[in-house]
Amino acid sequence: MASKRYVLDTNVFLEYIYDRSLQNIAKQIMQDGILEKIQIIIPSLVLDEITEVLCGNMDDVANVKKHLQYVEKITKAKILNITVPNTNIRMKAIELARSGNKKSDYPELTDCLYHSLAIMSNAVFITNDQKHIAKVKHFGSIMELSAYRTP
Repeated sequence: MASKRYVLDTNVFLEYIYDRSLQNIAKQIMQDGILEKIQIIIPSLVLDEITEVLCGNMDDVANVKKHLQYVEKITKAKILNITVPNTNIRMKAIELARSGNKKSDYPELTDCLYHSLAIMSNAVFITNDQKHIAKVKHFGSIMELSAYRTP
């Protein structure tokens, strides 16, 4: 049976915000969350990463505020379930981050925090970061954004 719990990478939100090639899939994920077909879990650092990207890439401050308020709105509506990673999640992230090697490089700790949250929550981490997927797919609980289908 496919998972109905998903941890979303920041890049899923950025597909939606910036009208990128996988925007429709990102919108479908949000729609499935709204319709309670899936549970969406995000680590608290997503909010900081979204804010950082919007700050550096969106000139219209009113538009930045609109996007941040939308994230707040869907969080208050319990569509997004924000989790502050605990020690167990952080230790799993360290395990993932140390699984690389000098030749192929090491996974980014931030990406590993998302992934470890998925593993520890019996969820699937959805990302558009193909390099991260290649480095840690052997841990499971991960999928490429383009592979998402409504349950």
